[in-house]
Amino acid sequence: MTKNFSLYLALRYLRPKRTFVSVITVISILGVSLGVALLIVVIAVMAGFHAQMKELAAGYETHIEAADRYGTSMLDSKQRPKDAEDKPWREILEQIKKTPGVVSATPMVRGLLLVESESGTSITAMWGLSNEDGNRLAEKHAQFMRKKEEGGGSMDLSGSSIVLDHRLADPWGLKVGDTITAYAPSNLKEVMNLSRQIDDLPEDQKKAAYEKLKELTLPEELTITGIIEPPQFQDSSKVPLAIVSLVVAQEARDLGDGISSIGIELSDPYQAAVIRNQLLESKVIPPSWDAYTWTEAHQALFSAVQTELLMMYVILFFIMIVAAFCVMNTMITVTVQKRREIGIVAALGSRVGQTMSVFIIQGMIVGAAGAVLGLGLGILIASNINTIKNGLGKMLGMDMFNPDIYGLIDLPAKVLPNDVAFICGSAFLLSSLASVIPAWLAAKVEPAQALRD
Repeated sequence: MTKNFSLYLALRYLRPKRTFVSVITVISILGVSLGVALLIVVIAVMAGFHAQMKELAAGYETHIEAADRYGTSMLDSKQRPKDAEDKPWREILEQIKKTPGVVSATPMVRGLLLVESESGTSITAMWGLSNEDGNRLAEKHAQFMRKKEEGGGSMDLSGSSIVLDHRLADPWGLKVGDTITAYAPSNLKEVMNLSRQIDDLPEDQKKAAYEKLKELTLPEELTITGIIEPPQFQDSSKVPLAIVSLVVAQEARDLGDGISSIGIELSDPYQAAVIRNQLLESKVIPPSWDAYTWTEAHQALFSAVQTELLMMYVILFFIMIVAAFCVMNTMITVTVQKRREIGIVAALGSRVGQTMSVFIIQGMIVGAAGAVLGLGLGILIASNINTIKNGLGKMLGMDMFNPDIYGLIDLPAKVLPNDVAFICGSAFLLSSLASVIPAWLAAKVEPAQALRD
């Protein structure tokens, strides 16, 4: 008996012949390969989707935003503790700019803006940005402007201008050069209170009250200089965006020379948490200020996608288990078909371990062949996923990946080596383990009984 007879018999049982055993062996290999390919494609798409969202968020949001928790954007100044540091924001801004890893720091004003045109009235999320040259945040947003040939305009924040969200501009039929009326919702509470008090005021005081009311409700005419198409994944995406100059936003919020926050841009956005901690620990950002990163701003969304990726792993892994049962079925069929040969080998002195090795090696070969074929097929499909998507869309007459829903034009796919290694390794391991039971059954065959049968 040769030294490698277990390997010899395993290869012989797998050798392609026009027999039932060879056919089910091929089916087993295809089952494993299809399971591997499907897992690679789905996980690659999910990983690509996650990476694409992070890239969009890092390319759109400010990397770190710092705001005075006792400032006008958070609480009334009367609630500010006496021991809270009152440091001028311009001094903080300059110190932040000198921090290693920081590319730029920009004063910002966030709030709500009520805009009105002939087509209707709507609340928008207002961003007030400086129109100075080198404003990285404004430059980032300019990348999301609608193309000029499509009437997108430019990120011009000079004077009484406004860059409007396409979700508001398109339904209202607005274009670059049109004028809209803007009101500051921050004054609405004061307006309502003053309106209720006017009727109870003496006649000699009513005229002054009406003049103040007129001053409070005086709208501002803003000219549309650009139309922006922000990513649809934003947590606040239901509220259209309106970008105005810092001065206009300060007037709308009645902040005077104040701001609501400072937007910080980094050379490496994935170091945002580290640099944020450095700024807080060094007190460049005062203890009375809060600072959060772009990943924290979208933490709920990123966590949801990560959970979905994990659930896809678990659900699709059952396909691998089904493929493993298919391998087990193949091995059991082989043991039944080759029962007499197993008996002869045992009668010639084969040990239990050698007999088991025949079928374990066969399962390992099926697992390895299926993993390799699945790897090639999976990478091929993942590399051409958009071509396949477009072809299916034309065939079925529908958009397989609507950008209005997902916020992405193409279906992203990112094949990660760690994912591929895990999937292929799991397929090989499951196929090998699936062959243990048939191998044990084959080793328990009694030679005399097998030869009589």
